[in-house]
Amino acid sequence: MEPASPVRRLFANLLDAILFFLTLIIGYIIWWLIVLARGQTPGKQLLGIRAIKRDGAPSGWGNTFVREIVKAVAHSFVIGYFADAILLLMDDDEHRSISDRVANTVVVRNQPAMM
Repeated sequence: MEPASPVRRLFANLLDAILFFLTLIIGYIIWWLIVLARGQTPGKQLLGIRAIKRDGAPSGWGNTFVREIVKAVAHSFVIGYFADAILLLMDDDEHRSISDRVANTVVVRNQPAMM
């Protein structure tokens, strides 16, 4: 038997780390896509909040996807963070961000299930 070289073992460890993070990213994306249909992101799900349409109807996958894309684009520019912060601090009852205004949604606490 020939022992593995230290370089080969180092690359094996690096590949393990890369595969670990890729698996986490893929798992997060799958989770994100599943909960998006309920008007949530994984963070919103963990905090018990969701986006709904302003008329009270469920946001749905498509509307929530558009909302998240607008949020990603707006936040890709630093100004998006400042604009969202200003809008969230404004004295309105719904605390709507830029993405909420574009998608015509509002973020609310989850309501208990009706029996």
